[in-house]
Amino acid sequence: MLKPKRSRLTRLLEIFPGTLTWATLLGAPILAFYHPVWISVYIILFDLYWFLKGGNVAIHLMHSHYQLKTHNQINWNDWLKRLQKFEQFLSYLEQELKIETKRRFKSFYEKQLTNLKNPIFLSRNFDYRRIYHLVVLATVSEDLAVLESSISSLVNAEYDLKKIIFVLACEDRAGQAALDKAKILKNKFGSQLGEFIISAHPDGIVGEAKVKGANITWAAKIAQRYFDDRRILYEDIIISAFDSDSIVAPNYFAHLTYDFLTTKKPLQSSYQPMPMYHNNIWDTPAVARVIAISSSFWQLIEASRPDRLITFSSHAMSFKTLVDIGFWRVDIIPDDSHIFWQAFIHYNGDYRTKPLFTTLSMDAVMGKNYWGTLVAQYKQKRRWAWGVSEISMVFPEFFRNKQIPMWKKLLYGERLVESHYFWATASIMIAILGWLPLIFGGDRFGTTVLAQNLPSLTRTIMTIATFFLLFSVYVNLILLPKRPAGYSKWKSFSMVWQWIFSPIVASVFGSFPAIDAQTRLMFGKYMEFYVTPKFRKGVPIMTSKTI
Repeated sequence: MLKPKRSRLTRLLEIFPGTLTWATLLGAPILAFYHPVWISVYIILFDLYWFLKGGNVAIHLMHSHYQLKTHNQINWNDWLKRLQKFEQFLSYLEQELKIETKRRFKSFYEKQLTNLKNPIFLSRNFDYRRIYHLVVLATVSEDLAVLESSISSLVNAEYDLKKIIFVLACEDRAGQAALDKAKILKNKFGSQLGEFIISAHPDGIVGEAKVKGANITWAAKIAQRYFDDRRILYEDIIISAFDSDSIVAPNYFAHLTYDFLTTKKPLQSSYQPMPMYHNNIWDTPAVARVIAISSSFWQLIEASRPDRLITFSSHAMSFKTLVDIGFWRVDIIPDDSHIFWQAFIHYNGDYRTKPLFTTLSMDAVMGKNYWGTLVAQYKQKRRWAWGVSEISMVFPEFFRNKQIPMWKKLLYGERLVESHYFWATASIMIAILGWLPLIFGGDRFGTTVLAQNLPSLTRTIMTIATFFLLFSVYVNLILLPKRPAGYSKWKSFSMVWQWIFSPIVASVFGSFPAIDAQTRLMFGKYMEFYVTPKFRKGVPIMTSKTI
C-alpha cells in the first residue's frame, strides 16, 4: 500500500474510528464498575435496538428475496424489444396490471408504470441495440477453471453477445503463465463475443499500489481506445467490473440494459447485482458457509434500502461517468466502494446506487485445508473492513464541496461511521454487555432489583431476536443451489445446523477483523491488498438456483 504524506485532518480521521471503537470496548467495563446502573439501562436500550433492528433486517431480507423472485420471471429481452415502441409498452404494462392477480407482480407493474410516466422519458432513446456492454474481469493468478467458468457465463447469457466487449485484465507481475491462460481463453471464447481483449497491467507504475483498482483502470483505458477508434459514444456503453470468479445470471445483461434505459438519471447511477457466494458453497466448511451466506444476505438487505446502497465488489455503471470521474483510484484498497463516493462527490450528491435484482454468483472462501480456509477468510474480511479508510477520504471532500446539501453530508457521513462502528463492536457487545454490571458492579449493584432481573430481561429480548434468524435459514434454503450428486442428504441437513456457529462467526470473522483494520489505520500501519485465493474441489460449478 502506498504511504503518501497525510494531512493533519486525514490522520485525525484515520484515528477517529479506531478511537471510537476502543473507547467503547474499554469504556464499557469501566462504566460497569463505577456506574453499573447507568450501564444496565444502556444494555436494555442496546438490546431493544438490536431486537428492532433484527426485525427490520428480516423484513428487508424477505422483501429483496421476493424482488429477486419477481424479476427472475420477467423476460427482459422481450421487454427491451417492446420498450422501443414506448406508448405501446405502457399500454402493455397497464394491461398486465389489470389481469395480474399476484400482489407482488401488481406492485412491480405499478412501480414500472409510475416510473415511466415521468415526462423525462418522452424524449428518451429506448433503442437497446445502441448499447454496448464492456466487461472487465480482473485476474492475477487464478486457475484456468475459475476464469473459464466466469467467461462461460457471459457467452451463455441471454443477450446479443456481439454487443459484449470483454477485457481480461491480467497483471504483468503474474508472469507468462497468466498470459498463456489468457490466450487459451481467447482462443476458446473470442469468436463468440464482440471482442476479447487481453490487457497486461505493468508492475511498478509510479503512484500506484498493487490493488485491483490499478489493474481494472488500466484495462478500462485500453477499452477506451477501442471505443474511440470505432467512434462509439461513451453514453452508450455500460461497464461491468467483475472479480475473477464472477458468474452472471443468464438475464444479467438484458436486465441491466433495461434498468439503464429506464432510470431517470442513468449516468448518475451505479447498478448493483445481488452477490451470492454460491459457486463452491457445498464444498466449503460450515463456518465459511455461514460467513459467505451472511455476506450475501447483507447485500440483499441493503438492496431493499436503495437510499443506503453503496457499490460492492462486482458492479456496473455508465462508461461516460467512469471516464468523467477519472476511473478507479489506483492507490487504495476499497476501489469498489470508493468509486461510488467519487461519483457522489463529482455530481454534488446527486448520485445513487440502483439495486439490480439479478444474481451474480461468486466463490465462498476456501483454502486447501480447514486452517487455510479460516486464515483466508479472516484476511478477506479484514480487507473488506479496510473500507473504514473511506472516512478519511470522503469527509475532506465533503468539507471542500459546497454544492452537496448539508443534510446529505450529515446523513451519508453518519451512515459511513455507524456501519464501521457497529461492524467492530456490535457482536462483542451483544455477547458480553449483559454480564458486565454483574461482574464489575459488585455488592453495590448485585443486591438491586435491576441486577436480579437484568440477565433474564436481556436473555428474553435476545431469545426473541434470535427468532429472526429463522428467516435467514429459510431464505438460504430457497436460494441454495441444488446439492451436487457427490454429497449425501446429511450435507443438506448441515446447511441448517451450521447456523449454530453464528455467534462465533459474528465475533471472530466480523468484529475482530474490523477491530484489526481500524487499529492498523489508527496507528498508520497501512495494509497491502490481499488477493483471496480461489480454490475449488473437482465438482461442477454451481450457480444460484432459479428462483
